[in-house]
Amino acid sequence: MKYFKFIAVFVVTFSFFTPFLNATDIQSLEKEIIQISEKAKKSVAAIKTERNVRGSYQDPFFDFLRQFGFRGSPQPYNPKREGMGTGFVIDEKEGYVVTNNHVIDGADKIEININGKKYKGKLIGTDPQTDIGLVKIEGFKKGEITELALADSNDIKVGSFAIAIGNPFGLSHTVTFGIISAKGRAGMNVTEYEDFIQTDAAINPGNSGGPLLNISGQVIGMNTAIFSQSGGYMGIGFAVPSNMIKEITGQLKAGKKIQRALMGVTIQELNDDLREYLKLDKSVEGVLISTVGRDSPAEKAGIASGDVIVKFNGKPTESVARLKNAVGFSPLNQKLPVELYRNGKQMTLQVTLSDGFQMTEIDPVKGSKITGEIGLTLAVEKENVFVSSVEKDSLAFMAGIMEGDIIVAVNKSRVKTIAEVVNAISKSKSVLFLINRQGKEFFVVVNR
Repeated sequence: MKYFKFIAVFVVTFSFFTPFLNATDIQSLEKEIIQISEKAKKSVAAIKTERNVRGSYQDPFFDFLRQFGFRGSPQPYNPKREGMGTGFVIDEKEGYVVTNNHVIDGADKIEININGKKYKGKLIGTDPQTDIGLVKIEGFKKGEITELALADSNDIKVGSFAIAIGNPFGLSHTVTFGIISAKGRAGMNVTEYEDFIQTDAAINPGNSGGPLLNISGQVIGMNTAIFSQSGGYMGIGFAVPSNMIKEITGQLKAGKKIQRALMGVTIQELNDDLREYLKLDKSVEGVLISTVGRDSPAEKAGIASGDVIVKFNGKPTESVARLKNAVGFSPLNQKLPVELYRNGKQMTLQVTLSDGFQMTEIDPVKGSKITGEIGLTLAVEKENVFVSSVEKDSLAFMAGIMEGDIIVAVNKSRVKTIAEVVNAISKSKSVLFLINRQGKEFFVVVNR
């Protein structure tokens, strides 16, 4: 079974395949990689952490004594759990080192080893939602560490060379070489905000937090996760892009709470059934707005449920992850253009984002059962129509409607009674349900 695994120790392999380069080109490439590797010795850090796990230890000997009436207390214990990972210097004057949150999360002690010298690390801050952490080196001298420049990750191209440096399996300063396999990877449930660079440069457990470099030796990403069936290298690794690192570490350095812009909507992916119902061409790539929060930035901008956003602030939003990232890392209190489709027509609105809006949730309710149509049994309580049961293999079942779902709207019309649901269903062969499931709203199409 395929799975994602965080990586928490550096990697030591070096291989590449260059069938289209002549001897001179290969020698030049080799020279560049050697220079990058040598220069990075004062930049890439092996990070060792200790976590004190407090609790009690039940000695089997005490269990034996209790058989004879002994009532002593369990022996206290305070074992130290160690972890390893990688990081790299982004500010040589102040001694800032960036790494993954999962490398340093919960650490009571952080030790940083750069070029054979050990330093104490001070935790500055972390952002679990992007898996980025910031540590400051204490007691270093000028010239002992060198920062790595952060490139503009928007400029990377698929097929470009990539160099990963880390400490896989505790093997210090391991250098591997490959290419950028893809960019903009998301939807893998590794972090809350995903915009990963994919690479085939070998990454293994222990590479977490290490730099992914371009052929100029600049950081284009931070190695974070691997995709593997075995837990080891299988040619697919993922790195947080450098632009995201810049944004988050800038706020962490300033001691600020991480701010993320919000539009105040719930969103979902488009599928062909939804495109057909919304009268959109199958070539349209965008994100469907399920719900717009009351008094939200989106509502104030005129965005409505059923709109399909195709661009946000000039950036294409072909997936939920893309729109989420585009909004989350946008400036606050500025008017930003939103390109969308409404009723098959394209239009542009202006939205001013906030960081303090929260969507209100609807709690599931219970009530008396009343038989509905298309395989649904409905009930109503406090003006909420919900699904009491779904007939197996029915149209509703195949569309993904589940017991406990609240039917918020049918064919874009809000419903508060079963009669309103039945009336709306009777008027159309293709029925668009707006469903609330555990506080999250989304659209479902049922074709009869």
